[in-house]
Amino acid sequence: MELSQENTALQRLKLTILYLKKCRTIISQAEFASMIGIKASQMSEILNGKRKLSEQVINKIIKTFTQINPNWLLTGKGEMVNSSPEENTKNENNNNNLNIVPLLPVSARGGSLGDFVSSVKPEDCEKIISPINGVDFAMPVYGDSMEPEYPSGSTVLIKKINERAFIVWGQTYVLDTCNGSVIKRILPGPDENSVTCVSLNSEYPPFVVRFEDMFGMYRVLMVLSFK
Repeated sequence: MELSQENTALQRLKLTILYLKKCRTIISQAEFASMIGIKASQMSEILNGKRKLSEQVINKIIKTFTQINPNWLLTGKGEMVNSSPEENTKNENNNNNLNIVPLLPVSARGGSLGDFVSSVKPEDCEKIISPINGVDFAMPVYGDSMEPEYPSGSTVLIKKINERAFIVWGQTYVLDTCNGSVIKRILPGPDENSVTCVSLNSEYPPFVVRFEDMFGMYRVLMVLSFK
């Protein structure tokens, strides 16, 4: 399974719902749908890609949740949350404890990323809300090799490790390699200079990656997905 950095309106909708839940503006996806005047079943179909996210729905979200930056929701540019003095005052209590992390951009998708830290500047990334501390980056996932735990369309929260110090075998990591980035369960390799990458989907065979072919290794701390 590789990682997609595609910045789509649907992904931004999912992140909006996560943010509103974190702020306790809503308690559920169904409540979100009710507040913008559509059926919960319709919202579920939109989030699952079975129904198009229409401009009408986006406009309803913008009108209902004024703390969300309309430009970000429509284009992905700028910050997710409005930074006007009025909105900052209105949401001060909710925002104080939010963890803002960079979401790796579309430009990081093609080929090798190099080292995330050196090739992608955090200030140039879109930002999202992390429900946990200690996260370096967020990264979308695509493909089915790590399903059902890491479904296509979900977002993983990752933290860089020193792979030469020690690796917690059997855990899931993002490997930034010379052939691109992958998310896999990591086991010992055939020698001390390599690791074995294992998919959760048995249809995908394991493969070996050598440390010399890695630019970085990132522990997956959490996955954000929608049912």
